[in-house]
Amino acid sequence: MSSLRSSGLRIKELQVEYKNGQLALGQVNLDLPQHGIYTIIGPSGSGKSTLLRAIAGLLPGYQGELLFNGKSVHDKETLIGLVPQNYGLLPWKTVHDNIRMAMKITRPAGGSKQERETQIHQWLTSMGISELSGRYPLSLSGGQQQRVAIARAFAILPTILLLDEPFSALDVITREALQQIFLDNWLAHPATTLFVTHDVEEAILLGQKIIVMPSVKQETPEILDNTAVFAMKHEDKRDSNEFFEQTKQIRKVMQEKW
Repeated sequence: MSSLRSSGLRIKELQVEYKNGQLALGQVNLDLPQHGIYTIIGPSGSGKSTLLRAIAGLLPGYQGELLFNGKSVHDKETLIGLVPQNYGLLPWKTVHDNIRMAMKITRPAGGSKQERETQIHQWLTSMGISELSGRYPLSLSGGQQQRVAIARAFAILPTILLLDEPFSALDVITREALQQIFLDNWLAHPATTLFVTHDVEEAILLGQKIIVMPSVKQETPEILDNTAVFAMKHEDKRDSNEFFEQTKQIRKVMQEKW
């Protein structure tokens, strides 16, 4: 395998079945370059979350290959950060300690205690939630919990970052602000990223390519190039002709695939 083909996340003939033999995820083939970011949209039940869970190692019974830089994606050298729909925060730990514990588990030799404390503060500040450090998850709003979950995922400096509709519970203004914050953090600390969303605009704003999952699992996902929009300044994207044309193209694919 050439170095070009082995670089990044390679998904080959991935398929997941329920115990009764019904498909949970139809066959997926995908090459995601190292430090690339692809967004995924699809109807309910199309296998978006299943795809992320298989990559994260939560579904051992899959068929096919999951490789990162030519090795199994579940090799100990590959650190995967997952932001699930339910945030995955420990309710008995403060915001600060949720992040500290994740860093301690995934990066046991990751600097001194003081360096860790500084990093935690920096990540909380970057997500605009430094004042929530001593609070417990159940005392936070859904949007605040989402910011904590994203800060925690970034803080472990993952090789692969998986996000399952991380902004789904937010109002429009908060969502747009977090999209910008997320993208700024990703650009500063690029991880190989798959970002599931149900929002077409969000898929266009955040993805270098957009994966449209079909409603019929036996069909192949459609992959649309989005580099023209992604290369723009974030604040210019929505008003561009490229954004408008991409929206039309995605809706056309949705009509055909859904």
